[in-house]
Amino acid sequence: MRNKRYMASIGLAFSEVHDMKKLSEKAANGWHLKRFRFAGYGLEKGEPEETIFSIDYRKLRKDDEEEYFELFAYGGWTHVCSSADMHIFKAAPETTPIYSDTESSIDKLARLAKPVNLAASIALAITMVLWVFMTFASGTIQHIAEQGFTYSFIITVPAMMTSGGVYYHMWKNLRLKSKHI
Repeated sequence: MRNKRYMASIGLAFSEVHDMKKLSEKAANGWHLKRFRFAGYGLEKGEPEETIFSIDYRKLRKDDEEEYFELFAYGGWTHVCSSADMHIFKAAPETTPIYSDTESSIDKLARLAKPVNLAASIALAITMVLWVFMTFASGTIQHIAEQGFTYSFIITVPAMMTSGGVYYHMWKNLRLKSKHI
């Protein structure tokens, strides 16, 4: 039997809660998170463990990392792995959640929205420029623009959907916040 396994992610903008719950289920079955990448999680076989997971989005400088991880450790959260500006933590099931109120959840989503929106905006701008060339140029330039448009469109649609997913969750948290006021 293999000791390593990969678990795909639908996308944190759409299924963060689902992914964290699934990681907890995997840990209970002895599959522990070791790596996190853009499209999923690397798991390794070990002893079953009852644990919960949470993710934080924060851009860190190298000299801030130790203090940042210690802050979470004081709250009972252990750093598991990071990828880019995303950091996954685990804790015992009775540990206070990292984001226990709507204010901090909205703040977390706002930090996530910045790079997501930048990527979506760049992809959309490139797609629009290529569309203009595809529509108004002729010959070789038009053919190159058509090919580029196809590829950029394939990248732009998921980027825009991810951006929309982040804003949907922010809107949902704002609605929740307004109901509690």
